[in-house]
Formats: sequence, structure tokens, C-alpha cells
Amino acid sequence: MAADSSAQRFVLFQSLYDASQAEGSNWEQLIGLLSKGELAAQRAQLDALANQFADGQQLLFDELRDGGLFREWELRFMRLGLAVGKLGNVYLRLAEHYRLQTEFQQRLRRAARLPLVLVVGFALLVPLVLFLTGFLPAVAALTSAVLGMLPLLLGAVVLAAINRWNVGREKALNMLYAVPGIGGALERYQHYHYVNHLGECLAAGFSLPQALKQSARRMPESPIKPRYDKLSRAVDGGESFSSALLKSGILAGVALSVPESGLEPRQVPASLSLALHRACEDQLQFWASILPYTLLGLIPYLVLLNAWFLSR
Repeated sequence: MAADSSAQRFVLFQSLYDASQAEGSNWEQLIGLLSKGELAAQRAQLDALANQFADGQQLLFDELRDGGLFREWELRFMRLGLAVGKLGNVYLRLAEHYRLQTEFQQRLRRAARLPLVLVVGFALLVPLVLFLTGFLPAVAALTSAVLGMLPLLLGAVVLAAINRWNVGREKALNMLYAVPGIGGALERYQHYHYVNHLGECLAAGFSLPQALKQSARRMPESPIKPRYDKLSRAVDGGESFSSALLKSGILAGVALSVPESGLEPRQVPASLSLALHRACEDQLQFWASILPYTLLGLIPYLVLLNAWFLSR
């Protein structure tokens, strides 16, 4: 059974990375040889031999998939790792993803303490004070308190259900792309992974068109995934990489200097990945601090609720 919490999955992928890099481990060497063999056979136009190397990679991938330990989008990343012969690098990136997610959740919980105390206090103490001072009868005060806590309880139930239901979690995440601010942060994080995919492919010797197609194919399903396919088609159609990249929106909001001569494909991933990673961490810290205070939006509802009971 797959580990569910982000902290558990961080430990899982960090351990897999450490094992892949351990002295005497032949796993990473085998993956690298299969990848290099397939690329060499393709360049020599030895299709039958290339297919044999690809079949070897498929066997390894089937072993990873059939264990049931990995999520679908994680398997996409790992499939790319097998293709470029650097599965260890993918393990490390997945560990970093879950480290960031764990830190975000921890910051969110810490920042939520004060708003939660204020809302719960208002929902429970105001009806209690009104009852003790004789402004509300016991039944009305109890009903007001229950109705005041109801949004928080419903929110907790919905979040628990989404967290347990994989399809629901994906749909909820896709809906967040339409939320101003949060959607932009999610887009930037997807760009970060795409750029890393591209860098891995180019470093492995893939041609630019191959690297763009492979990188787009291995991205998780999201509302912005078609953007990567469009970039690949633009370059296939003869447009320069630098022009297509600038039009794609991947560089939006990222501080990256572009020389007048344009961007060389193999120079882009490393510097762009670093800039995107910094931007993502800043966004995670910002939203972890801000989101809990949206709970204070319940206070006007609580005021109106108690005013309604008083008016009766």
C-alpha cells in the first residue's frame, strides 16, 4: 500500500535516491546502459536493436508500476528517468517535491492556529455569553453555536474526503488553477518540473524536438499541460526555440535575463530551473501565511447568525 502523507513519500523517494547512488549499486548503471544503447541504436538507424533496448526499459518500468507503490504522475516522471538513464535524479526531484509539500503543510498549520481560535471562539463564546446574559434561550444559543461551527466541520469533512479520494484530489487541484494568485503559483511549479524534464533529456543527448516531446509527454495531467505540447509543435513547425519559449508563458513572472542573441536550448534549463525554484518557494511561503486568514471571512456570517437569533 502506498504511503499517503507527503512526509512519508519524502522519506520513500529520498531512500530510493540514496540506494540508487550507493556504492556497489548496479541499478543506475543498468538503466544508463539501456538508455544509451537505445539512443546509439537510433542514431545508427538500427531499429530492431533500439526496440530491444526499449523493451528492456519497459520491463524495468513494469516492475516499478506493478508494485502499486507509486502514483500515476510519479510513474510518468520515473518513465522519463528510465528514458534518459537517470532514474536517481528523478527520485531526488520527487523527494524535493514532497519536502516542499511537507513544509507548506507545516507552515499552513502553524499560520492557521490564530484564525482558527478566533473563529471557533466567536462561534461558541458569543452564543454562550448571550445565553448567560439572558438574551438567548438555551435552545437558540445551542442552535446558533452548531450552525456557527457547521462551515468548519463541513470544510474538514470535504478536505478529508478529497485527500483520500485520488480522483477528487486531482479535480480539486485542477480547479485551483482558476483561482487568481494560487493558479499562477501552480503554473510556475509545473513549469519548474517541465524545465527539469527538458534539461534531463538534453543532457542525455536527445535532439531538441525529441526532448520537447518527451518532456511534455511525461508531465502530470493539468489545465496547462497543452501549453507544453504547443511549444513542441511550434518548434517542430520551424519556429526558433527562444521565440516559442517566450510565447509559451513559461518565463512569465520569472527573473531571467535573455541575451539579444536569444536563448540556446542547452543553456536554458539549469538557470531557468533555479529561477523557477526560487519563485516557487517564495510563493509557497506567501500562500502558507495568507490562506489561513481566509477563515476570518466566516466572522461576518457568525455576526449575522447571532443577530438573526437575537431578532427573533
